Amino acid sequence: MRSATPSASCSSTRKMYAASARSRCRVCLKRPPVHASPVASNLLQLPRLLRRAGIPVDAERARLLLRGLVEIDLARERDVRAACRAMLVTHPAERARFDEAFDLFWALLRGSRLVLASDGPARTNKNDAWAVASGAPLSREGHETAARTLRVVASPAEVLRLRDFAQMTADERSAAARFLEDLDWSPGLRPSRRFSPVRRGTTLDTRATLRRSLARFGEPIELVRRGPRTKQRPLVLLLDVSGSMEVYTRLLLHMSHSLTRGWGRVEVFTFGTRLTRVTRQLRHRRADVALARVGRSVTDWSGGTRIGDALREFNRRWSRRVLGRGAVALLVTDGWERGDPSLLGHEARTLQRAAYRVLWLNPLAGTPGYAPVASGARALADAVDDHLAANTLDALVTIAKLLGQAGRGRPVRRQMSG
Repeated sequence: MRSATPSASCSSTRKMYAASARSRCRVCLKRPPVHASPVASNLLQLPRLLRRAGIPVDAERARLLLRGLVEIDLARERDVRAACRAMLVTHPAERARFDEAFDLFWALLRGSRLVLASDGPARTNKNDAWAVASGAPLSREGHETAARTLRVVASPAEVLRLRDFAQMTADERSAAARFLEDLDWSPGLRPSRRFSPVRRGTTLDTRATLRRSLARFGEPIELVRRGPRTKQRPLVLLLDVSGSMEVYTRLLLHMSHSLTRGWGRVEVFTFGTRLTRVTRQLRHRRADVALARVGRSVTDWSGGTRIGDALREFNRRWSRRVLGRGAVALLVTDGWERGDPSLLGHEARTLQRAAYRVLWLNPLAGTPGYAPVASGARALADAVDDHLAANTLDALVTIAKLLGQAGRGRPVRRQMSG
């Protein structure tokens, strides 16, 4: 018969396991708490800073960044910078903004704190800026920086909207071109000659009313009304590519590509000393490919300007084809005419009578103190419906808003012109 009293070996084994468990618990209690390192807690600050700088970084690329940083030594700034640039930068024009955002990110990792420039003295510039107040040395030599100002671009619209296109750098022009590609261009809708059923209208659709009354023994209980259908209003763009417009031509071609891709019913012509139709070339999805095709098709880049001759060719050859159905015409030029000013005035008035509305987009109109005193500019100003500046992003945003209202009615003097 087995004894109920436990054996000495079992008792000693239990005591040994209990002592081991208590010792492990004491070790766990005495272990110091693990604090998250500054690197691990601030890794996601870089995607946020890049998004503020106008570089699109989605959640999938942020996760890819975290996976890639696990494989490298985070103490080596050069390796971290190269890895982040490879995973987050997709266009060469984004490198300068990435470097500024990464410098700010690396300063935060080394213990600096972020201070908005509005917390300090009054700002002397309208652009947003952040100051990094150093709480730790920013260099390996041990030199401590009191304050380091790093400028981060919030968005192309905020930083570049008031800067003239002629004063922009290559990176700024690339950012402005991307902004123009996303801008909403819409000349509005126009009523067509066809009708469709509507809920509320002043015209009674007799045929549809009688057809529906057959289901009710010939009683016209339900009255069907109709109204005119709406269609997209056509848009015609005439772009000056002469030498005086050289600094504005590329960005205005980006505007033309955005109009062609976004609205659809757009015809684009370039002129310097001759008229060239480039609508087909601008229909490509990628802006750089479309502009390269335009460059191969146009033969009078950066030459002289004969606006009157170009408008005469347009009025005789293309006006009836593209200006029908209430088209709005955009004439993009600085008004410098080397030909006959009287011919320019006559052809501009002919264009105005054929189009629903004519808008003259003049890059020089945004210059302080500008007035159309040249003979060609004066002839255009007397013939067009609207004279607008087109030298900054802010001016193009205003034009895009006005374009949506231009199709709603003609100016009074446009109706009175004979």
